[in-house]
Amino acid sequence: MKSIKEQPSQKAVYMWNITGSMANAMLSMIVLMIVTRTVDNRQADIFSIAWTISQLMATIGTYQIRNYQATDVKGIFKFRQYLQFRFITLGCMLVCSAVYIAVRNYDIYKALIVFIVCIFRAVDSLADVYEGWFQQKERLDLSGKALTYRVVAAMISFTAALVMTRNLMLSCIVLTVAYIICFFCFNIRYFINVPSLCEKKEEGHANGWILKMAVAGFPLFLNGYIMMDITNTPKMAIDTAISNGIMSNGDQTVFTVLFMPASILTLAYIVFRPLLTKLALVWMQGKPGEFLRILGGIIACLMGVAALGLLAGSILGLPVLSLVYALDLDGYRSHLLIIILGGCVYTFSSVLDNALVVIRKQYILIVSYVMTWIYIKAAAGFFVNSERMLGASLLYLTAMLLFLLITFIIFVVCFIREKKKLQLQ
Repeated sequence: MKSIKEQPSQKAVYMWNITGSMANAMLSMIVLMIVTRTVDNRQADIFSIAWTISQLMATIGTYQIRNYQATDVKGIFKFRQYLQFRFITLGCMLVCSAVYIAVRNYDIYKALIVFIVCIFRAVDSLADVYEGWFQQKERLDLSGKALTYRVVAAMISFTAALVMTRNLMLSCIVLTVAYIICFFCFNIRYFINVPSLCEKKEEGHANGWILKMAVAGFPLFLNGYIMMDITNTPKMAIDTAISNGIMSNGDQTVFTVLFMPASILTLAYIVFRPLLTKLALVWMQGKPGEFLRILGGIIACLMGVAALGLLAGSILGLPVLSLVYALDLDGYRSHLLIIILGGCVYTFSSVLDNALVVIRKQYILIVSYVMTWIYIKAAAGFFVNSERMLGASLLYLTAMLLFLLITFIIFVVCFIREKKKLQLQ
């Protein structure tokens, strides 16, 4: 077995990166599966909403600056500055979590579970800044290893605690402690023991670097936070409806389970991500026609995958989800297909989003995010209160359709303008 100090092969880097990403994607699926099979509907609903809120708060904790950090090859900011900035954002995250919980007026049991899960997510966000540094130093294999080991240890610890004690709060504490231990065992150990990760002593930004970093990452943070809030709005509307007696205990868990396959096309899109580099190259070479051909090919392939996903969801979706999560999902086929379709629409929006990044017009996307956010916040109460679970599904789909429409219009306008500039050069 190679020492962690030795430079890995590209194959090893690729495999560990994929393994870490898959393990992280499976974490929510597995822990929710354990919860639905172990505790009652009310506690399952509490855990589902705690997980949802923690994901939203994590966008504050990470500030969505990982990609900026990983591509900061010129060393504009030093690792210690990224780390210090992360402590600031984590403090903001925990304060915002407490305020959010207070505003929702949860009882003490539910509030504590939500906050504990937010602390768990804060630990994950702290590990993320180290994993971004590993990536920047071309040791993405270490990021994948740390993430994989942390997720596996957390799943085993949480499952054992919940099965043995049937105590959800204690199990969430065990989950958090497992993440903390793994953070020190892997992230910190790698950071200390791998020579290539040692930071040189030269200064980065000496004065005002906190403000500069905040400004550099703000567009990424704003878009990430708004999209996470948009995605979570149907779940939060269900949470309110349950509190008001409009919906029943267990409905939140059912919707969360139905929502699991929404990202099926997004996962498939990962395969096409390498083509983004080719898109950038042909655009830089002044070949807008070739740019559109590649973009159209990606969209056509994703349409085929989307059709297969909808077919599989129609035939196998409910039986598989019912078996995995031990829930009676009869009568929810239309809900599931609407959610999967919404997830597919969002993936097509992401393709256009990435295309706008290539032509350097990504900052205009804030229009799509804000308008979609306004729509879903205004429509949430009407959809969920009138149509319950079906309304939440339709709310998500219509929001994603609006997001796609606005993003498409922005792309067409920007592409035509930039194409004319290329022709004049």
